[in-house]
Amino acid sequence: MRPWPRLRRPRRLDEELDEEIRAHLRMAAQDRIDRGELRAEAERNARRELGNEALIKEVTRDMWGWTTVERLVQDLKYALRQMRRSPGFSIVAVLTLALGLAAITVMFSIVNGVLLEPLKYRDPGRLYLARTVPPARANLAGNFPVNARHYMEWRHHCLSCESVSLIQFQDLTLVGAGRPAKLPALDVSFNFFQTLGVQPSLGRDFLPENDTPGHFGEVILTDALWRSRFAGDPAIIGRKIQINGEPHTVVGVMPPELHLPKGDEWGAYFGPAAVPLIFRPGVAFFQGSQGRAVGNLNYTSVIRLKPGVPVAQAIAELNALLADFVRQFNLETKTTLIPLQEQVTRNARSSLWLLLGTVGAVLLIVCVNVGNLMIVRTTGRYREAAVRMALGASRGQLFGLVLKEALVLVAAGGAAGLALAYAGLRVFVASAPIGLPRLEEVQMDWRVLAFAGLAIAFCAVACGLVPAWRLARVQVQDSLKAGAATSTEAGGKLRVREIMVSLEVALSAVLLIVGGLLMLSFFRVMRVDKGFEVAHIITQDVSYLSPKYAHSVRRSIIAETVAKLAQLPGVQVAAAINRLPLLGDDWVSGLEDPDQPARPMESAALANFRFATPDYWKAMGIPLKMGRFLDESDKGRPTAVISERAARYLWPNQSPIGKHVRGVGQPSPTLEVMGVVGEVRASGLEHNPPMMVYEHYWRMQPVGMSFVLRTQSSPLAVAGAIRSVLASADPEMAIPQPTTMEQILEESVAARKFQMDLAVGFAAAALLLASLGIYGVISFAVARRTPEIGIRIALGAPGRQLMAMVLRQGMRPVLIGLAAGVACGLLVSRAMASQLFGVAPWDPVTICGAAAMLLTVAASACWIPARRATRIDPLTALRFE
Repeated sequence: MRPWPRLRRPRRLDEELDEEIRAHLRMAAQDRIDRGELRAEAERNARRELGNEALIKEVTRDMWGWTTVERLVQDLKYALRQMRRSPGFSIVAVLTLALGLAAITVMFSIVNGVLLEPLKYRDPGRLYLARTVPPARANLAGNFPVNARHYMEWRHHCLSCESVSLIQFQDLTLVGAGRPAKLPALDVSFNFFQTLGVQPSLGRDFLPENDTPGHFGEVILTDALWRSRFAGDPAIIGRKIQINGEPHTVVGVMPPELHLPKGDEWGAYFGPAAVPLIFRPGVAFFQGSQGRAVGNLNYTSVIRLKPGVPVAQAIAELNALLADFVRQFNLETKTTLIPLQEQVTRNARSSLWLLLGTVGAVLLIVCVNVGNLMIVRTTGRYREAAVRMALGASRGQLFGLVLKEALVLVAAGGAAGLALAYAGLRVFVASAPIGLPRLEEVQMDWRVLAFAGLAIAFCAVACGLVPAWRLARVQVQDSLKAGAATSTEAGGKLRVREIMVSLEVALSAVLLIVGGLLMLSFFRVMRVDKGFEVAHIITQDVSYLSPKYAHSVRRSIIAETVAKLAQLPGVQVAAAINRLPLLGDDWVSGLEDPDQPARPMESAALANFRFATPDYWKAMGIPLKMGRFLDESDKGRPTAVISERAARYLWPNQSPIGKHVRGVGQPSPTLEVMGVVGEVRASGLEHNPPMMVYEHYWRMQPVGMSFVLRTQSSPLAVAGAIRSVLASADPEMAIPQPTTMEQILEESVAARKFQMDLAVGFAAAALLLASLGIYGVISFAVARRTPEIGIRIALGAPGRQLMAMVLRQGMRPVLIGLAAGVACGLLVSRAMASQLFGVAPWDPVTICGAAAMLLTVAASACWIPARRATRIDPLTALRFE
């Protein structure tokens, strides 16, 4: 018989089976009557010969092949009835599971979108970043960008490379499409998008001639800029727009699916963490690059290897092609290749895996708690299980019945959890720091749904395995003899629940240690000496990118603007500098004293060069340690102010005033040191202050400057006045929103704070769940030992003794779990040592604090049922027996 009719017409088939059995009995009885038996005797003998009619029906149904499905449906209906009978338990369990499953689904969505999902380029496994590695004996950490000459050599001669491209970050000013805007941009070689394997969705890509002088007046827009500034007009192709005061022709628009790395996702020393909105040919890369090094190590090279080429072979070829170049400039550097995806996700990988593991631990605690609640429920069903077994049910059927109940419970929590995860993912993406890579690519795809399904299956097994095992081990005779109200649970039967409590406590201890270490690291980061003041300081970025701002014009306009800003009401000091603290390194070069012999490579160090107006140090609150600040008398003079570290590096135990300094390889003149100032954090609070050399802005007049104003009251009160001063000087100037130093500080630690908030939140949730688990176990134990406690009270046991007995029973699994949790926490903290700042992985304060907090909460959870035990009425307890 085919299965589908059986599913559609079960009652009709059962009626047909009954009719078939009755027909068989009639024929058998009639045959006996024909042989001379009486009708009543013939019918009786026919039934006896046929056998158990119910068994025949069961065997026949088994032959149809759908009995298993029917039993599954029956068991699921029974599980739903059980949930309706205990609505309080069901609601708590479903909501707890929903929150746990939603949290781990959201975190896996982030991990999948950021770390596991391949980059959205053609064959991304063949994309690499070329980086310059200093010699091992040099005192230089990390790696560096490449030179434009590298690109020329590799592009024309590298046989292992399918394509070699070059990029550099720029700020451009767009005028004529609404309010003037400062746009993050990339100067690119013509084949940059070809290297990535993407094409414009509108218009065309750059052409090879765009890499030659005279063919630079073309740009490609991102989809976001095209829609926000040009209303998505397809006629934009061929239109001229004003970029930096010069006309540029729009030749293409990139697709909305294009997601490029930003900031140090391209590698160190790339530029600010801004998503590029516009692209133009990088003619500056190649001017004169045939004969000399251009622009020092200022460019990022993206390389696509040919299929099947080993990375080691490509690295060897790239270095071989630079042999003449290295000898020509007496360099000792090498080139390495870093997978693009590895570089993009490098700073987020360990923290995301840590957060996923933290959420997984919380989910496991949720499962243990729900499993404990299910054990309580199954304890009251021992008599039911015994009756089922007496009527023929097998232990396997009882085991499967409880697992199906757990499956129904977890499935309900999983459905609610997926809905919460969908909303929670949006909240996470909206609140996550901008430094998290590939955040715009995070979504709930089939991998996330498959993971959620596996998590639901795991939770069903974790919640139902122990209760199912306990119920399947019921002894029929013992359970039938004991009444539901009189059955007591021996101490040995509580051992499983105590083990589960120990597991909860161990996981909670690990999470508390992790959260404590991250919290202490954050506090240590915030307490480091920044080298400058934060309160009452507002900054305004300005870019003088138009050709009308020649060197002499920039000199005068910067000076005039600083003077006008200083006269604003409420402003104490106004100044300007080319790069503010905490925003990254800039103008990086080796440092030397031209009056001393050149230092060996192993003792070389890098310095940041800054160009500031005279009152900058007063505006920022940077202390003067020796000598004097730069002033107006230093205009046109080769003078500088250096940091303490630079002074110690060049002239240990000597006065640096009057000595000379210059950058290695820089075209700058030899500078006379006029003063020494305090150390300033340049790349974030977690990084040591670099050596600093401050020059008078009059020499360089950088195209990008940041005005700094120290105010008497709230710095935002003068934001409108700042914009008015700048707009009056040039109506076409792009003026972004001003930022206070407090905002810059918050943004610099946003990623660490976000990680700390999540870890501490999960640790708090784990602590709460563990306390509920401990309370549930002790409350259950007290309830089951009510007769014993009543007898003890009747025999004169003092309340203190009873409370100590209950507390000992409750704290024993807590102490075992705490010991295991501290041991595991030490292992986890050692693995996350790279994410800590100023804190040892075995920090005793954190470990002792976590242990004390856990013991306090556990003791409080035990104290409530212990106190209730001392107030038991002996007569009521004995009547319970």
